[in-house]
Amino acid sequence: MFAALIEKKETIIDILCIGLFLFVMSRAYGIANLLRFLFRYLNIGYSDKKLKSLDEKWFDIQLFKIINRINVTKIEDARIIQKGLNDGILKTSSFYFTSSWGEITTPMSLPRKICAFMMGLTLIILGSVAWYAQEPIIEGYAKFNYKEFSYYISKDRFFITNEHSKNVPPMIHSKEDCRNTLNLIDKTSIFAIVCTKFLDESESYQWWLADEISSINETKYSLTILMYVYLILGATWLLSLLQFIQAGKKVREYKSSIENI
Repeated sequence: MFAALIEKKETIIDILCIGLFLFVMSRAYGIANLLRFLFRYLNIGYSDKKLKSLDEKWFDIQLFKIINRINVTKIEDARIIQKGLNDGILKTSSFYFTSSWGEITTPMSLPRKICAFMMGLTLIILGSVAWYAQEPIIEGYAKFNYKEFSYYISKDRFFITNEHSKNVPPMIHSKEDCRNTLNLIDKTSIFAIVCTKFLDESESYQWWLADEISSINETKYSLTILMYVYLILGATWLLSLLQFIQAGKKVREYKSSIENI
């Protein structure tokens, strides 16, 4: 699998660049915000005083969101949360991965919570399905089934498994093993059948075997990638959701205590 990754280094570089771009977009909350920050850096702004004042408030809110990764829509909420952070009542770590779920001071409705949890569980289930699908696939081998047996053939090795003795480690055989024993065993035995196929040196069979092994490797590689992607996304989804719910509750309690003073 790692050899395949090295061979596809150009694809990996493209994926990393796309990932970096999406990360920057996420941090800046969209390309529109990036343009606004660029215009501000170039000293391009509104000439109208009211628009300029509103733009200053907008900039403060966006800067607060980017620096702290806390999603707010009102400057007053940003001030309260910043005070809580300064006083140590609120912790920055409590807000990790929460910004994508919306405004931190607005409680999430029960239907939305249920749908969000179901989506996270669905991602984990899909990852588990991908893991279950790739687990029996052995990289570098073509699989064949014969009665209660399964045999796996590579370019220079093969082994046989039996569904009645799955816990017994299979013995790996070479072409030399086949040449030494093929004339001494029953031609109808599973070992003889596999050896006959294994020793087939015809160009058409060798081409087919190489293509089959390549296809199997690609399938295992794709399923493994999907497994990691779905499991990581699902775990991150659920953890960030729980983090958002808990952090929102802390912020609303702190906001309420400030307003009652």
